[in-house]
Amino acid sequence: MRAAVYKGPRSVEVEEIPTPTAGPGQVLIEVSHCGICGSDLHFVVEGWSRPGSVHGHEYSGTVVEVGPSVSSIQVGDRVVGGPGRRCGTCKPCRSGQTNVCVEHNITGASPETGAFAPYKALAADAAFTIPASLDLRTAALSEPVAVALRGVRRSGLQPGDRALVTGAGPIGTLTVAVLRALGVEDITVSEPHARRRELAASLGAATCVPADLVAPVMPMEIVAAPFDAAIECSGRADAMEAALSQLAKGGVLVLSGTGMVRPHLEAIRIIVNELTVTGSAEYTNDDFQSAIDLLASGALPTSLLIEQADIPLNGIVDAMDRLVAGDLPGKVMVNPRA
Repeated sequence: MRAAVYKGPRSVEVEEIPTPTAGPGQVLIEVSHCGICGSDLHFVVEGWSRPGSVHGHEYSGTVVEVGPSVSSIQVGDRVVGGPGRRCGTCKPCRSGQTNVCVEHNITGASPETGAFAPYKALAADAAFTIPASLDLRTAALSEPVAVALRGVRRSGLQPGDRALVTGAGPIGTLTVAVLRALGVEDITVSEPHARRRELAASLGAATCVPADLVAPVMPMEIVAAPFDAAIECSGRADAMEAALSQLAKGGVLVLSGTGMVRPHLEAIRIIVNELTVTGSAEYTNDDFQSAIDLLASGALPTSLLIEQADIPLNGIVDAMDRLVAGDLPGKVMVNPRA
C-alpha cells in the first residue's frame, strides 16, 4: 500500500510498504480520513520522529478484516481508533486514570504504523464503533475532541464561569467548541494569528485578543477581570506563564498543549492564591466515548472545525507548514486515497 513515510525534518515521501493484516486480537480497517495532530507537527516539522515512521492517529474507517479471537467487532463496522485497554493493574489504572497507565506509550510516538496510509491494523478493544448518524470524515474528529474534552473536564469549568483559552490551533478551537456545547459562554481566547482568532470568534468565544496578556506586578495581585480557569493549548512556555497570571483566587490552570521549552511558573502566586496547575494527558475510554457521543449529537459546529478540502498523502508536509503558519486554522483531514 502507499503510505506517507517520514524521512527527516519536513521530509515525507509516499512509498509502497506492506499492507498490514489483522493478527490475533486485532482488526484491519480501511482508513477513511486521518487528521493532522499537533504532535504530528512536532514529529515531522520539528524532526522528533524516527526515519521510516508512518504517523497519523486521528483516524476513522471501516473494518475489512477481523483477526483470530475477536468477537466484539465485525467486518463492515464503522469505527474510530481510540485508547483501548491499558494494563489494568498499575495504580493509575486501578483508580480510573487509564490515560496515564505506567505501561502506556504516548499516542503517536509508538513504533506501530499510523493512519497516513490506506489501511491500519489496531487492537480490537481500541476500535470504537460509531453511530449511523455520524459520517466517517466527521468521526475522525473523535480523538482531538476527546483531548479537548479531557482538558475541559480537568478545568472544572461550569456554566457561568469565566474561561481563558490560550492558543487557538485545532485543540484550542475544539476546546472553545466543547466549552460552548457544555454551556460555558464567557470565553476569552488569546491567539496571535488573525485567522485563528476569527475561527474562535465564529465558534462562540466572547473575546479574542491578539496581544500578550499583562501580568500583575506583584504575585498577590489579581487582574481586574480574572478567570476561573485557563486551558493552555499552545504548548508555549510564555503562554503558560501568562495564563497563570490571569487566574482568580483558587483558579485552575490546565496544561493541554505540548512543548519542550520549560516555563517559569510563579510559585509565590500559586501559593498565596491557592492556584491549581495540572496537566491533561490524552483521554480515558470514557472521555473518548463521550467525544463520539458529542459529535453524534450535532452540538459541535463541525463544518467550521474541519477544513473543507481533503489533503492527499503527498500534500502532508505542505499542509503541516500551513498549519504552523496559522494559514489553516481548522482541523486538516488527510484522505489516503485522494
